[in-house]
Amino acid sequence: MASAITHFIVGASLAWPFAESRAVWIFAGVIAAAPDLDIYSMAAFDIPYGSLFGHRGFFHSPFFLILFCMLLARGNFKLGALWSAAAITHPLLDMLTDGGRGVMLLFPFSQARLFFPWTPIHVSPIGITRFFSVAGYVLSSEWPFCLAAVGLAALARGLQSAISMSH
Repeated sequence: MASAITHFIVGASLAWPFAESRAVWIFAGVIAAAPDLDIYSMAAFDIPYGSLFGHRGFFHSPFFLILFCMLLARGNFKLGALWSAAAITHPLLDMLTDGGRGVMLLFPFSQARLFFPWTPIHVSPIGITRFFSVAGYVLSSEWPFCLAAVGLAALARGLQSAISMSH
C-alpha cells in the first residue's frame, strides 16, 4: 500500500479546487486514506489477506467506495462525487506499488487483483511502527505523486481564480 500520508495528500489535493470548505478537503483526505482500515477488520475477524474482505479487496473497490461516499454525503450528489473521486485515488495509488497482492479494482465484475504495469511506489508496511523503520525509503518514492497532486490542484485553483476575475 502507499502510505496514509500520500493517500491523504492526494485525496485532499483532488478536493481543493472543487470546494471552498477546508473541512471538505480534510475529509476528502481522510476518505482517501480510509480503505486501509480493512487491516483492522482482518485482524479482528481473522480474515485472510487474499479473501474478498481481505486487504485491498472489497473495501478498496471503486464499487464500495462510491456507495460509501454517496451514503456519507446523504443526498448531496456533488459532495458524494467529490469524495468518491478522492477515495478512488486510494486503490489507484496502491496499484502503483511494488508489493502486495494487487487491488480488486473491478469488483463486482471480477475479483482479480491488479497492478499497473509501472509500479514506482515502494510498498508501505502495514503498521505504524514498521512504517517508521522504512519511512524515508517509502516517502522518497511517493513524493513525486504528492507534488504532482498539489501542483495540479494549485494550477486548477489558479485557473478558477483567473476565470472568475475575467467575468
